[in-house]
Amino acid sequence: MRYGIENNRNWISGGTLFPVQSSVLDEEALFSEVVKDYAIPEPYSCRFLSRGDSDIYRVKTVARNFYLKLYRPPKSLELAEAEASFVWALSESDVPVVKPVHRKDGRFAYQLTAPEGNRPLLFYEEAPPSLPSKLDEEISTAIGEKVALVHNVADRFDTSFGLPEIEINTFLDESVYYTRQFLSEQESTYLEEVSKHLANFFKKHPRNTLEYGLCHADLVLSNVRLTNEKVVTLFDFGNAMKTWRTFELAVVYRSLGHRYGLGREKLWNAFLRGYQSIRPLPETLSEDLPVMLVLQQMGFLGGNCASLPLRLGTEPFETGFIEKEMKRLRACYELKGHEPSS
Repeated sequence: MRYGIENNRNWISGGTLFPVQSSVLDEEALFSEVVKDYAIPEPYSCRFLSRGDSDIYRVKTVARNFYLKLYRPPKSLELAEAEASFVWALSESDVPVVKPVHRKDGRFAYQLTAPEGNRPLLFYEEAPPSLPSKLDEEISTAIGEKVALVHNVADRFDTSFGLPEIEINTFLDESVYYTRQFLSEQESTYLEEVSKHLANFFKKHPRNTLEYGLCHADLVLSNVRLTNEKVVTLFDFGNAMKTWRTFELAVVYRSLGHRYGLGREKLWNAFLRGYQSIRPLPETLSEDLPVMLVLQQMGFLGGNCASLPLRLGTEPFETGFIEKEMKRLRACYELKGHEPSS
């Protein structure tokens, strides 16, 4: 199944309802049927807040706010439970994360049946504010420390919580499958050749315990928060998986570049100093970083092309988006030192 497409073709008995890709679930029903099952003191409202990769609802209580995170197919109940269990275990080991909320029966995830299929959900505490628009080296160093702490703590766990392990061939196949529908024949051939080069690289890439393990796997700067007490806090573990730690670090590098352009290098070096103060840097970081950037750019293209119908109307999808991102892919691949024929 590719990105849950088959789930979106479900028909209601009798053919009276048209199939949907993504429904917006009723606020009052969520409040009356779901919120009551969570250990949230004195809730009084549930309101739809935003949509993106998940739908977010804000639940207000007398004392504070909580957030209901409602996933779409093919996210499973088991995977949502695994995400929350991992985050909770990190918090119990003094890693600063935005914590999930237990149900009254002790579990985390809940599942609803919607027109497009089963939709699991989690509750989370309110996240601290976003990072300042002008990031300084001190905060960047602190981010590096926290990422290294996650990796150290994760290595001590005797379980993977049921989180997935990166499947390179599936990742590449789906990225090509969804992106090529927007490409010329020449660009499609180029993308396929890049995919083959990456598959060959990762076929030989080691998965040792120091440089491969549980990761956040989506540490863009929007998923790093800063409390009023200036504590760096990690947020949104919805893509957590077992993968190379160089993949994790490359996400940070890529995000710094998108936000700060030429100012990235000093912040990146500060980040690495922070990481290295807690944990040795991966030995293959300099070799792997350009490759991981290519891999992430392919995933970015595939993910956006796959979810385009869901994003239209909720996020800007400008004319020329695919062309611009293909140019970025070429730039990343040239940085890697290889250029497939085109």
